[in-house]
Amino acid sequence: MVKLTLRVMVLLAGIFTHIFSPGLFAQEVLEAERGSEHYVELGCGVCHGADGEGAMLGPNIATGTLTLVDFIAYVRQPTGTMPSYSATEISNTGLSGIHAYLQPSVPQLIPAGRVEEGAALYSSTGCYACHANEGQGGAQGPRIGPDPVTFARFLWYVRYPSGSMPPYTDTVMSDQDLADIYSFLETRLRPPSVDNIPLLAP
Repeated sequence: MVKLTLRVMVLLAGIFTHIFSPGLFAQEVLEAERGSEHYVELGCGVCHGADGEGAMLGPNIATGTLTLVDFIAYVRQPTGTMPSYSATEISNTGLSGIHAYLQPSVPQLIPAGRVEEGAALYSSTGCYACHANEGQGGAQGPRIGPDPVTFARFLWYVRYPSGSMPPYTDTVMSDQDLADIYSFLETRLRPPSVDNIPLLAP
């Protein structure tokens, strides 16, 4: 089903390419269908396991939580020790094939977040110490609210952060806990415009 869906998406997205350059279009379809081969060619299994299930050097990437856009963005600009892969090393079409190959048969459900529980967790787990009380960021950590990154990337980064931030495994914070904190960050108020603050107005 995943392969069929991917094929349909590629066909629809590339209809004009097909009209003007059928050879190029056929190559894109082939590349998208070669997800498992690309996975092996890039050596992804060395760190992430044969099927993306995770290994000693890399986390599970077959959870289905990362969207294609987020997956490509992370491969292009990863965190931690993972090397980046440019478009000359593998195209976005090739990465879409890998993404499709890694999709689980039963997609992981994203839990619904609860704002009040998230506010309590944000405080009790010490998130505020680096990211400030409203997620606006401070000297020790960047702004993470309002308008945080997608939940998939938020979840991924908390599990596998870079820099001085410690990792939070699912035994420390469950996916539900992180969904709650994420909902809290989503509801933070935007700061007022500088024009509305007399002392800061130009």
